[in-house]
Formats: sequence, C-alpha cells, structure tokens
Amino acid sequence: MNYATLGVIVPLVSALIFSVPALAADAIVNSIKFVSIPSGAHIEVRSFDDSDANMALKADFSNALAGAGYKPDDEGALIFNFETRDEIGAWSTTDRRHILSLETRGGKGGNESNEARVNVFNSQSGGLLNKGSGGTSIATPSNYRIDVSVEDRKTGKTLWQGWVIADLRGSDGLTLTRKMVPAIISKVGMTARQEAIPLH
Repeated sequence: MNYATLGVIVPLVSALIFSVPALAADAIVNSIKFVSIPSGAHIEVRSFDDSDANMALKADFSNALAGAGYKPDDEGALIFNFETRDEIGAWSTTDRRHILSLETRGGKGGNESNEARVNVFNSQSGGLLNKGSGGTSIATPSNYRIDVSVEDRKTGKTLWQGWVIADLRGSDGLTLTRKMVPAIISKVGMTARQEAIPLH
C-alpha cells in the first residue's frame, strides 16, 4: 500500500466514524403493580432523607404526579416514597495511543513494499474510536438508581413499587436523577419489565 492509497483510507475511515449518530441515553424502568391506584388519588411525597438534592427531587415528583392526574397532598391517603442510590463506575488507564502504523519491506531489485494500518479501535492501546492515550478511560460508567413505592397510609400496605436505573454520561448526579423522575412516574400503577425510556 502506498501513501497515495493511505490518503484515501484515512479520510474514509474518519467519515465513517464521525457520521455515526450518538445514541440517546435511556433509563431502565421496572415496576410491579399489587393493587390498583385510584385515578386522581391524593398522594403525599416522602423522601428517605432531607438532603438538598432530595428536596429538589421531591418537588419534581410532586409536579410529575400532578401532571399524571394525581393530587399531591401532605395529608393524602397514599404515600409515595422514594430513595436514591448511586454506584461509582470503574476506570482504566492506557500508556500510549496507536492510530496509524507504517511498515516498509525491502523487495528484490531494490523495490520497497509499503503497508499502512489504521487502528480503528483497541481497548488496550487506544485508536480512532477511543481516547485511551496516556489517560483515563471509563470501563464501567457510574449509575444512579431511584427506588419508589406507593403505600396506603392507613394500612401500610404497598400498592405499587418500582425502580429506575440510568448511567451517568456527561452530566452530574442531580441533573440525571431529575431526568429520571418522569420515566418512573410514567409507570405508576403499572407493571413494567426492563423497559427502556429515553431521558430528555
């Protein structure tokens, strides 16, 4: 392969890489319906702690429940409980990034054979698709989880429960969890199994 051919390959590979659309982040929702929740029910929203982040989420849950047709009410017959958890991801480091390698071989009669290889992706050394050069890359992204339940204030019986999980990508924890609220509220009173819902 000569350098003229290389001049065609590199732009072509780059065009293929950067023309791939970014995938939208999804939240994974699971929920279990035990007993039907009456339409328009009055519901108090409770968090397991009173941190500033949870107070912001409490307001978001109240607004989302109202938008879904329920009545946020501190004295409501039903209680909506929520708790947030996070799991820190894992990182890996690389020492060197290899994108292009050139190899020249001597031939008979003084002719040379030139060969070029474009490293598109290599989890160890890095390449065009991953930035592994002399730095840190994410092996497993951090994720956030919100556990929720609706219970009867008088009997303490759980009517419905659910949880939503999403990876932290290019955002902070509070911003992510606030985007997760509509996803889980959309399944209140329903059963859902590993349902992917886009975060907006």
